[in-house]
Amino acid sequence: MKKILAAMIVLLLGIGGYVGLKVWHKNHYDAAFYVEQVNLALRNNQPQEAFNFVNEGIALFPYRLDLRFGKTYMCQMLGDAQCVKDELLKILQISAVKDNQWLWLNDEPKDNEFMLEVLQNYQKSFWETGDLSEMREVAEAVLTYFPDNVESLNTLAISYLVDGNWKDAEPYLKTAHQLNPDDEIVNKNLQKLAEMKKQQKEKEQIQENKK
Repeated sequence: MKKILAAMIVLLLGIGGYVGLKVWHKNHYDAAFYVEQVNLALRNNQPQEAFNFVNEGIALFPYRLDLRFGKTYMCQMLGDAQCVKDELLKILQISAVKDNQWLWLNDEPKDNEFMLEVLQNYQKSFWETGDLSEMREVAEAVLTYFPDNVESLNTLAISYLVDGNWKDAEPYLKTAHQLNPDDEIVNKNLQKLAEMKKQQKEKEQIQENKK
């Protein structure tokens, strides 16, 4: 019996040593390793393997923005708007905790301006695919942390204009215009809003005349 127990102890120590060695190796991979493995898995058409590597990389290197946007990109390639939205919201939440300081390839520092620029490109993708509810939710989240972000003010306004809701769009466009009076997109949307208000007023006038 003692020999069996001794053998089991040796076996457990061996397994523990092996697991410890695996963990040690994993913790000594740099973020670039996971980026490389994700790209390799995608080239080999192994999406689940790519997700496994990117999730592992994010867990070990939570402030590497390239890994986080890499996962967002994979969600986009799968056409999963919910996944894209969730990842963008996570990035915003973590950015606030990290004081908007991120790392990119080769541990290059990136600030919130870079993050918001990439994030806005995903917002444009929401627009192109018609995922307006996701677009609106992300824009609202951005404004929670960056209330003077003209792009998100405009994006949120557009989400209302598309629904014909100029009343909810108007305050966001006015704020965006005050922050950047020369923004061409904001000014075009203000013109669109004015046209919608005019059309509604004309319809109301016609209805009033019929009474």
